[in-house]
Parts: sequence; structure tokens; C-alpha cells
Amino acid sequence: MFFSASMDAKQLKTSSYRRRSPERTVLYKTIADNLETFIAQREADGRGLPRHVIEEFRAYLKCGQLHYGFMRICCTSCDFEGVVAYSCKKRGFCPSCAGKRMVESAEHLTENILPQLSYRQYVLSVPISLRYWIATNKELTTKIHSIFKTVLMSQFEDRAKELGTFKPLAGGITFIQRAGSALQLNVHFHTLCPEGVFVEPAKTDGPVRFEQLPPPSDEQVGTMVEKVAERVIKLLRKRGYLKEEADEVEIPPLDESFNEHPCYRDAVAASIRGLIAFGPNAGQKVRKIGSGFGFEGESPMIKGPKCATIHGFSLHAGTHVGKHQHDKLKMLVRYLARPPVAGTRLTESSSHPGELEYSLKQPWNDGTTAILLSPLELLEKLAALVPPSKTHQIRHFGVFGSHSQWRSKVVPKPEKRKGFAPDSGYDPKKVKNTLWARMLSKTFGVDVSVCPECGAEMKVVAMVHDQMQIARYLRHIGLDAHPPPVAPPRYDQQELEFGEAPTAEDGQDQPQYD
Repeated sequence: MFFSASMDAKQLKTSSYRRRSPERTVLYKTIADNLETFIAQREADGRGLPRHVIEEFRAYLKCGQLHYGFMRICCTSCDFEGVVAYSCKKRGFCPSCAGKRMVESAEHLTENILPQLSYRQYVLSVPISLRYWIATNKELTTKIHSIFKTVLMSQFEDRAKELGTFKPLAGGITFIQRAGSALQLNVHFHTLCPEGVFVEPAKTDGPVRFEQLPPPSDEQVGTMVEKVAERVIKLLRKRGYLKEEADEVEIPPLDESFNEHPCYRDAVAASIRGLIAFGPNAGQKVRKIGSGFGFEGESPMIKGPKCATIHGFSLHAGTHVGKHQHDKLKMLVRYLARPPVAGTRLTESSSHPGELEYSLKQPWNDGTTAILLSPLELLEKLAALVPPSKTHQIRHFGVFGSHSQWRSKVVPKPEKRKGFAPDSGYDPKKVKNTLWARMLSKTFGVDVSVCPECGAEMKVVAMVHDQMQIARYLRHIGLDAHPPPVAPPRYDQQELEFGEAPTAEDGQDQPQYD
């Protein structure tokens, strides 16, 4: 993380603070070697990638690289000096930035938003066909989440009223996850709710009281998923997307980026179904390593403790955190906000040279322990995981919603904003007050704001962006002044008979790519 201008090469290697060197990872090398080829392939097809997807990839290649700018920081007590590379701060697949946001969300929610209560996680999965629809239509995603949260709050309030509670108030926080364990696009909802309800005060200025409820029974979980399925199917039929016989009629309107870039749409559709969209394996299932709506019956099937399924919808409510289990709650929130890609699970295949293995967290029922991808197939899967622009992945509702009149009486620190605030406090004129150094400290255990030599405070003395200054400084501290190379597009050479002139059919006008 730090490099001192006075350090020699040996000291740099043994320094306790080092830059994380993303260019050494398999993920970075794969993207750097194949990104321009992947982009060129899509453009050659006449169906280029959306700008925000291309920016996601190219920003990742600059993330953590000193060659694209850095902060110079100096100790206020001794002469120690260091530099900190910039982060891409994107929302897609960058493991580092997604990890920092995961920690930021967990810290903010557990310290400032969630009162000291017991909580339960509710996970809603939807049918595969519906996953494609909500992945390409932000409005439909919002509608389905609205149905889910309404059913959740209603069951809390109904159970409370049965026990004699007057004017119960419910609420929760939903994380919309987009990825499955095998890099497949799987839009599903993780919702965290207090295990009970708040009671509306008799007077507006009175305190809000919390009443604990018993955990939901298996039958109640089944009733919830049944209501969600019925209301979602009713919504789809009302909009003309489904017939009464549950057959698909037409696809919901796609968001603009999917209409303008068919390859983005194709990558999303293939990712959801576990297929490959482009290249020599197009249309085939993702290679494994290791050994519709309304066709599952009329009543919900109980598949396990507090887990039920019907019509392809599945609701799991088996994860619970006690009132005084603060650390366990923080770990649960981290799980809800986890990154879509784990860089440590991606390795070069030893049995298939030139290919990549992405290991699963847990083996599947069929014995699969990892998936096998070519480098370009990996980029295809990553492109599908990049969320559309202007989409919110975390949603507060009920008493935790920003428009709730009871939020200030329920939330421990309603004045706090998301992010690690500077010691001087929050600036009300800024949308977000985040001290990125604290996020680094919480995520990686490295505090760049503290001098490693004497423990005094480190101050930012310069923000370096000029390429000449960057190169001069990097050479001064013994580092290569050139950034890691990004490979150009690769072309297939066309074979022609001697004396034959190339034509458009031979690929002269439409070059082919690896």
C-alpha cells in the first residue's frame, strides 16, 4: 500500500505496507489479455457492448495501479512518505471495490441503522424465465420487490394483530443479488427483517416500542411464497406477459441498454440458463468439473425447515441472528452485500491448458465442484453480471424507509450517512461522506492513515494525475513507469490460394477474431 521515496528495492519487498498488485491475479491477467479481443468480436458482429460495460472492464484494469494516478501522503511527525493508488469504485465485478462496499454496508447498517434486536433473513428466488425478465427490466424488478416486501410486512403485522398488538409497524432492508455461485446471472432478493414489529406510539412524539414475535412456522413460510407467486403471476397476466395456462405470451419491454446492444441481452440470457453465448461453444452448457411457471402443483412444497417452493418461486427463512449477536449480525450483512466474484476461486486449469477453473463454494448435488471457462467465456460471464446503470441494489422499506415518519424513532443514529466519516464530522452539503482509508482498513486490515514508522497521522500532500509526474515518481522509487500492458485484438489469418484476390467473403471487409 505504501512506498517510501527513501526505500531501496529490498526495503520495498519487506515493507509491511504494500500495494495489492492486482496485475498478478488470474482475473486481471485474463481481462488484460482478452478484453480488446472480446470488444472487437462484438463490434464485428455489429452488436457492440454497452458503454457502461466497457467502462467497467477498463476501469478495473486501472484499479489499484499507480500508473493512472495516486495520492502522496506524508507523516506529520517523521519524514516517512508513501503513495496510495486510486480505486475504480465500480459496482460490477471488481473484487477489491466490491469488498470495500460490502464492509462499508455492514459497518453502516450494524452501527447506525439496525437497532439491537434479533433478525431473520428471507431469501426469495424466482423462476428462471422470470430472472431474465427482471434482469432486463428495472421497472419489473421494482414491482416484484414491492410485492415481496408487502407480503413480508403483512405477515408480520397479521401475526402481531393475532397476539393483540395494536397498530404494528414492520420493515426491512433488501439486497438485490445478481450472481450465483458459478458466475451465472441469478437475480434474487435477500431481505433482512427484525424478528418482530414496532408498535406505533399513542402520540406522535411518543417512543416507538418493539414487540418480539415467535419465528414463522414452515406453513407460514409456505403461505408467504404462495402469495408472492400468485401476485407476481397475476401481475404478469395483467400486463400480457403470461396466459392463463402459464404460457409466455410476449417478453416485457427491455431497458434501453438491452435494446440498443443485443449482445448484452444475449450474454444475460445465456448466463441465466447456464449457457455460453459467443464463440465456438455458443449455445452449449457451461462445462462442469466433478462427478417455466406453474408446473409444480397448486400448493407450496415444504423443502426443508422454513423453506418452501411453488411455481418455481422459492422462499428460505432459516437464517436467524439473536439480539445480542452483534458480530454474527455483521457477518450476515456482509453475506447479503457480498461481491459477485471471488478472485481467489479463479485459477488456471492444470488439466485443460489455456482454460480457467472457477471453483464453487460448495459442491452441487450432481458432484460439480467447479466450472471450466475459456478466457473469452469468462469475460462474457462478467459482462452479464455488470448491473444496468441507475439501478439501486439496496432498498429500505417500512419503518427503515427514508420516507417513514417513524424512521428517526427506530434507527439508532438517523443522522449518520453511509460511509466512514472523517473525524471532523459529516458535511451536510455533500451527498456522501466517505473516508476511503477507513474502508481500506476495515476491508484489508491496512490503515493507510497511520504512519507505519512512528504511528503518527498521515496527511495527503498531493493528488498526482499528470503522466510525466507519475512516471518520474515511479522511476524515483524503483518501479516501472509503464502500466501493465493490455493486449490488442487478435485476428485470424485468412488462407488464400496463390494468386487469389481477397474478397469480402474471405473476411477482408469483415475480419474474424479468435
